[in-house]
Amino acid sequence: MINRKVFRRVAAASLVVLVAAAAAGCGSASTNPKQGAQGGRGAARQMPVVTQTVKMSDVGGGQVFTGSITPVFTSNVASRVTGRIASIDVNVGDRVKTGQAIAHIDTTQLQQQLETTKSSAAVSQAQYNKALSDYASGLAAAQNALDKATSDAQSQVAAAKQAVALAQAQLNNAITAQQNAIASAKQGVASAQTSFNSTQASAQSAITIAQNNLNSQLDALLESQSNNLDSLQLKVQQAAAAYSQAIGTSGAAAALSNLQAAQLALQQAQQTQYKDAQSAQAAAQSQLTSLQNALLQAQSSQQVQVAQEALNAALVSLANAQTNAASQIAVNQQQLFQQQTALANAQASQQSSVKQAEQSYKAAQGTDGIKVSEAQLQLALTNVKTLEEQLQDGVLTSPVDGVVTAILTPVGQNAAQTGIVSIASTNPTLATVNVSEASIGKIKTGIPMTVNVPTLNKSFDGQVYAIHPSLDATTKSYLVDIQVNDTQHELLPGMFAESSIKATGRQAIMIPANAVLNDNTGNSVYIVQNGKAKKVSVKIGEMTSTQFEITSGLKPGDELVVQGQELLSDNVPVQTGQTGQNGSESGQRGQGQADQGGSRQGSGQEGNRQGGGRNGGQGAGRSDQQQGASGGQQKQSSNGQQAPGAGGSSGTDKAGAGQ
Repeated sequence: MINRKVFRRVAAASLVVLVAAAAAGCGSASTNPKQGAQGGRGAARQMPVVTQTVKMSDVGGGQVFTGSITPVFTSNVASRVTGRIASIDVNVGDRVKTGQAIAHIDTTQLQQQLETTKSSAAVSQAQYNKALSDYASGLAAAQNALDKATSDAQSQVAAAKQAVALAQAQLNNAITAQQNAIASAKQGVASAQTSFNSTQASAQSAITIAQNNLNSQLDALLESQSNNLDSLQLKVQQAAAAYSQAIGTSGAAAALSNLQAAQLALQQAQQTQYKDAQSAQAAAQSQLTSLQNALLQAQSSQQVQVAQEALNAALVSLANAQTNAASQIAVNQQQLFQQQTALANAQASQQSSVKQAEQSYKAAQGTDGIKVSEAQLQLALTNVKTLEEQLQDGVLTSPVDGVVTAILTPVGQNAAQTGIVSIASTNPTLATVNVSEASIGKIKTGIPMTVNVPTLNKSFDGQVYAIHPSLDATTKSYLVDIQVNDTQHELLPGMFAESSIKATGRQAIMIPANAVLNDNTGNSVYIVQNGKAKKVSVKIGEMTSTQFEITSGLKPGDELVVQGQELLSDNVPVQTGQTGQNGSESGQRGQGQADQGGSRQGSGQEGNRQGGGRNGGQGAGRSDQQQGASGGQQKQSSNGQQAPGAGGSSGTDKAGAGQ
């Protein structure tokens, strides 16, 4: 590979010599034959080269990457509502801000629908308010009815309980009066009996025994009946208390049944007691009559008759007292039973009334009607909100800061779903350039870059924004996004851009990369001293595709051979031609474009106009060859001979480089 490059450079240098010799010969023939001969012998002895003065320059920034200004993304703004496009408020190329109105849609039908929907919403609101009012009124009425039913139930049950308690007290009083009357009658009978015994001593014993037997039987009967009545009365009270506690529970019916059974047992016992008392009284009366009849014969005195009458009166009083007491007890028991039945009925009736009132209250608490009205209202309000949002969507606004790149749908047509206006986002402003596989290792996210836009003839500062990870198989390059500081918003998507790594600020000796030769002894260059070439060994620091940093071997002011050095050797006389600074820089830029696969020829042509520098492309190099050989500037020598100018020599060498 190295031999091919050397061969090409030798061939190119030979061509340069031949062209220069021919140009020199033609110049001599056109002026003075003698002078022409002299000029020809001078050209044969001297090697034509191109030189430039070594000087300090900024390190970095030499390698150029080409690309274009690209948007972050392109947004096709479409309308959410259908309708005719009434107006488009922007033109292609206009810069827009986020939220800026860019188009209007005819929303007349939407406005009419909104008014109709608002009316429906007002009706739904009124219906909902009425449902709330009716609900509140019904709930309050049901609450009042429940409170009244509860209060009435409590009052009636309390009154019935008071009546039962009063009847119970009357029954107890009747039993006590019966016992007192019988006791009083017993005392009268005992007194009469004592009086009768005192007058009739002989019959006193029999009468006393009979009377004692009668009294014992009556006492036993009364005591048994009294104990039985007390036990039954206690059961009635206990059953009544149990029923009062069971009101409102599942055991209320059983408790009521127990109470009624206890009351019936008490009533039957009282009736049985009454009958037994009558039977016992009749038996005692019969026995007493028999005794009295037996004693009639013994009663001969008036005192006995008086005592007998008193005894008879006492016995009648006892019988009457027993009869009256039993009758009063039966009446009071019947009243008690009636009051207890009334209490049970009142409790059952009021419990049913309260339950019905509670059911009515629960029914009044139901909110199904309100929920339906509320759902209808919410649906109407949602429709209103939807139409209002659609009306707002009738004004299309820009979703991003950017530049209008296209009008997709004209005014008067219906809004298309594909979009109405296309906007390229330029926030941030990006320049996307191609970076070769060999150079991608130098590029890091965040490093400063310089972006030059030839269209504006202006450079911008920037920094690496993103590095695309995919390698293009054809160009063998990566896409790199550079965020450009475009504060004046001058850049537009699609503008051609050139970018290079921003200079670090350090200065060193930077020379063209093709000026350095490499052989077995190392790296070297040729400088011109006293009209002769001198080979100098150099050490290389940082390198780009177009420039090398020289850390030793050269010093500022040296005259460096940049073209024609391939055929030189030490102490060979040379004929020099200085390169222009602009031409050199343009050549370097052209070389950078060639390295990145660019096809632009502007840099090479600029080098041709300035008379030096390398061309960036092969085609441009050939053009410079022709123009440099025939159209280069002619430099007037001191003796008046016309010599090939720097432009001709440069153009010839550029042709070789380009090829």
